[in-house]
Amino acid sequence: LLTDTAALKVFLRKRGAAPSGPEYLAGEEDGTTTNGGSGANASLPTNSQASSIVKSALVGTFTLNLRGKRLDTLPEEIKNELNSNSTNGDHGGTVGGRIKKLDVSKNSLKDLEGWLSAMPALMAVDASQNQIQSLPSCIGDIRLVELRMARNGLSSMALSSSPVCCVGSQPTPLANSLTYIDLSGNHLEWLPSGLAKLPLLSTLILTNNKMTTLSIGTQGGVSGWREGFKSLETLNLSSNKISDLADMPRFLVEYCPLLRNLSLANNELSVIPPALGVLRSLASIDLRGNPQRGIRPGILDRNATEILSYLRGRMNEEELRGLEAKVAGASLPAKDPSSSAEDNTAAAEGEKRVEELKKSIEEVTMQLNNVHLTEAKKYAMKKTLRMHKAALIKEERRNRGR
Repeated sequence: LLTDTAALKVFLRKRGAAPSGPEYLAGEEDGTTTNGGSGANASLPTNSQASSIVKSALVGTFTLNLRGKRLDTLPEEIKNELNSNSTNGDHGGTVGGRIKKLDVSKNSLKDLEGWLSAMPALMAVDASQNQIQSLPSCIGDIRLVELRMARNGLSSMALSSSPVCCVGSQPTPLANSLTYIDLSGNHLEWLPSGLAKLPLLSTLILTNNKMTTLSIGTQGGVSGWREGFKSLETLNLSSNKISDLADMPRFLVEYCPLLRNLSLANNELSVIPPALGVLRSLASIDLRGNPQRGIRPGILDRNATEILSYLRGRMNEEELRGLEAKVAGASLPAKDPSSSAEDNTAAAEGEKRVEELKKSIEEVTMQLNNVHLTEAKKYAMKKTLRMHKAALIKEERRNRGR
């Protein structure tokens, strides 16, 4: 009991009758929580309990927490409370319209339609560890910021046809607000391309699925890694069966300047693309657990800076310069057509800067041929050389745009 919290809770609950209160439902009495069940709500709350549960969600973080209550549907008593008129003059509408976060994880739910309809102002939903196989159409009208759907039964086709991925010429409120999606532990066989169009998506977690390739068009044009994901900061594709990254490394370089964390661990990659080394913005990268033999495991255990440097070292000069030019070009400001005189001056200064950089590169290259240089000095000079070359590529790109 001293080290097992769950056992301690069971012991204490058996010391007397179940306490009264809105947060205590039958099914907790034996200390168990479930991710499944008999297919029926274990113990529906009474009207007074439902009222207390909903009222407790109207203070603090405005979170309705029904985690681990062995529910398979929205209890009618709670639904009635959510649909009742709000007495809060500042908000009006229904009580459910005031709730911002919903946690129904670790239940036996098969859909979310009733829940979402009753709480149209939700900003975050955690429905992890349920039995949900599709998302309702009404989710497109809700300005969710976070959607956590880990360990459900969502397939790629179900997700692709949902409002999460159907982003047309007039994006839904959902598409314009989502920043965090967790779909780990579902049944995704391929990557729905529609995710790339979400303008604010910063975190995408797709670990522990069944994807084998990121190639475009394997499912009638709705699959594969496409250009987009412009706000992406964290991408986790670990523990799938991916053997083909296709053009993803190039698209990450061109369209994802904010990417900080990347995991492709525990897949089926036979080759690690050196192009990933151009992702200088990365603070962490995990490529371990793949069957590739081109890179020693010890190298993949190093920090992100060292791994990226190693990968760039495996690229030829022309390929490296081409990719780094795309990185530089992606962040160039738009040209102002009304300032021709300033453009001429800027063009002249740009050409001068290009010549200076070329001269510096030549000088550093000649110095590197000195056989008496220490390893530390060589390392520092190589780093300087890379910086000069990157600056040259960026400046030449800028000059061509003038």
